[in-house]
Amino acid sequence: MKSTMLLVMVLVSVPSFAQDRPTTVAGDYFGQKPPGLTKELFAPGTISTDGVEGCMCFSHDGRFLVLRRHWREDTQVFISERKDGEWTQLAIAPFFMKPFRFGDFTFAPNESRLYFTSNRPLSGGDEPSASSDIWMVENIDGEWQRPVKIGAPISSPLHDSYPSVSGDRTIYFFRRYESGDGLSEILSAEFSDGGYNEPVNLGGNVNTEWDEWDPAISPDGSILIFCSTKPSGMGADDLYVSFKDQNGEWSESFNLGEAMNSSQSENRPFISADGKYLFFNSDANGNRDIYWIDMDAVRRLNPSRLSSRPSQRRVEGSPDE
Repeated sequence: MKSTMLLVMVLVSVPSFAQDRPTTVAGDYFGQKPPGLTKELFAPGTISTDGVEGCMCFSHDGRFLVLRRHWREDTQVFISERKDGEWTQLAIAPFFMKPFRFGDFTFAPNESRLYFTSNRPLSGGDEPSASSDIWMVENIDGEWQRPVKIGAPISSPLHDSYPSVSGDRTIYFFRRYESGDGLSEILSAEFSDGGYNEPVNLGGNVNTEWDEWDPAISPDGSILIFCSTKPSGMGADDLYVSFKDQNGEWSESFNLGEAMNSSQSENRPFISADGKYLFFNSDANGNRDIYWIDMDAVRRLNPSRLSSRPSQRRVEGSPDE
């Protein structure tokens, strides 16, 4: 009887994500059925678990899934690779280095480069850097290379985090300031002549006196999703969106509403390389999990799209001319 009870206790203590999957996972996006215009839990029991899920993203070719998870005071970064159509078991990412921070990562939309935030030292050693900076690690011919720090002007003495890269390699990230209008603001920097230009603030339509962070840029650079603590939210930090107009200016941002937000915290958005899906974190169910939704739920909110509907256009020769 005692041995039976001990076995039951051991089985209960094993987290669900540590158990072997009962069946092989195959297909795009970890074999999950694509969502519609309402957010859905992503891969419940395998990716979204009773642990605390952080960032998650897919590589542009759908070959890699990278996930950060916190469980019982321990944080790990996992990776799964799609081989011959089937996804491997989650394993510790080879580029993850303890005890240094590793998080806030996204894949570039057209290359196997993972951009991330870390306080790992630049030249070895055991002491972390004074601030978190932006790094990049690349997969070449199936091998993960040594991570490379993206230096000035992207990295600074301040906290620079959550890099997101568009198809033309423009990088978006947030910088945390010690004082000023909003402790965290979103910046972008264009790539030219083999390096990044000086970052520019995205301006008042995006950044406010409140905190803005975790930018996710669409592959074509036309949609920016980020989180903010503005009082117009539904609770905690919410997801907001801004659309780039024909003049290259960002529209006034607005809350993405109940389809994506809740009274709890939502952050860490990521837009898939094909532009079809938005992934993000949410505490909506009382535990930080990963959700996804069809990007059409975002695109249909574009003010310029709504104002250009045929029924709203003024037709030449109409009676009100």
